[in-house]
Amino acid sequence: MAKIKDEQLQKLNEFKIKYEQLTFLIGKNKVEQKQLQIDEEGLFDEMQKLGEEEQSFLNELQKEYGDGNLDINTGEFTPKSSQ
Repeated sequence: MAKIKDEQLQKLNEFKIKYEQLTFLIGKNKVEQKQLQIDEEGLFDEMQKLGEEEQSFLNELQKEYGDGNLDINTGEFTPKSSQ
C-alpha cells in the first residue's frame, strides 16, 4: 500500500478546512438573510397599519370639515367649492 506525502495530505486537509469554513459562512449568510426578510416583513406590516390609521384619521377629518384641501404645514383647510 502506498502512502501520500505529508505535505500532500496537509494540502488536502487545508482544502477540506476551507470548504468547511465557506459552508459555514454560506449557512450563516442564509440565516441572516432570513432574519432580514422577517424584519422587513414586520416593517411592511407596520407601514400598512400606519396607512390604515392615517386613512381612518383622514376620514374623521373629512366628517368634521367636509371635502377640501388641507395644507399640512399650516393646518389651513380650504373647503371644496360646490360648483
